[in-house]
Amino acid sequence: MRPLIYIMTPVLILTILLASRFVTWDAIKGENPQAQEYVQKGTLLLRTWKIPQAIVAFTQAVEIEPRYAEAYVKRGLAYHRAGNYKTAIADYTRTLELKRYQADAYASRGDAYRALDDAQRAIADYTASLKKRWSPRVMRKRAQTYLEDGNAQNALADYDTVIKRQPSAVTYYSRGNTHFQLFTQGHKDRLKLALADMDRAIALEPRFARAYMSRGLIHEHARAYTSATADYTHALELLTETIQTWQGDPNALIQAHYWRALIYQKLGEVAKVEKEIHEANRRIFSFFVEKLQKM
Repeated sequence: MRPLIYIMTPVLILTILLASRFVTWDAIKGENPQAQEYVQKGTLLLRTWKIPQAIVAFTQAVEIEPRYAEAYVKRGLAYHRAGNYKTAIADYTRTLELKRYQADAYASRGDAYRALDDAQRAIADYTASLKKRWSPRVMRKRAQTYLEDGNAQNALADYDTVIKRQPSAVTYYSRGNTHFQLFTQGHKDRLKLALADMDRAIALEPRFARAYMSRGLIHEHARAYTSATADYTHALELLTETIQTWQGDPNALIQAHYWRALIYQKLGEVAKVEKEIHEANRRIFSFFVEKLQKM
């Protein structure tokens, strides 16, 4: 199961973090029982993607108990999932005013600012979150935001810190991609650094499909075409195995099909590219139909 976590990282992180990252301290503290029931109901609705109903439940909770921090922070998550980032920010801000869940509320508000392309506010909130509680995930997000804002050196500094404190395949992969981006901008010395980081990522997690894809691209730019083909082929095998053995939500495989399409394009197999894109689009359509039916 561990290899699948790396292959399907974006989807799994979203699923895990959606509604369960906050300790239900308010329930322990002894909030109004009826308000607690609404929060429990809203949490279940959030986990099953019934976003409008979840928002209603959390709103009912705060109407009963206006200082119920857990209800605000989870309603913020629901608004975020609905794409209503400004309202999500308001709920995260209210959570911070109540001086609860501060590390998580800052990080989540940073996510919302990042979704609004407000890099400076996102970075400020990620920084505030890290001061409350250090987290490799939040520091990687800050690094990604620095990179999106054109500050590659700060991004690399954050990745360096994470690697020193808690090295992981994902962080080496992310730093390697940063070096590769700098290479494409004319810093030719960065290609070897990118390759070294991808090698480390794969050494730590030999079934990290995305790392093989990125390393294949690096080999391609280094004109090591045989190595590039070998990496693309191995990534394809890993993704194919994942698709064939996956027992979770079928819609979670959408990204895997797009990745396979990219690899087939690199290998020059046009018909298979079209087939993978068609399958990914079919799953996206089914995903939205399913979510609309739950509203």
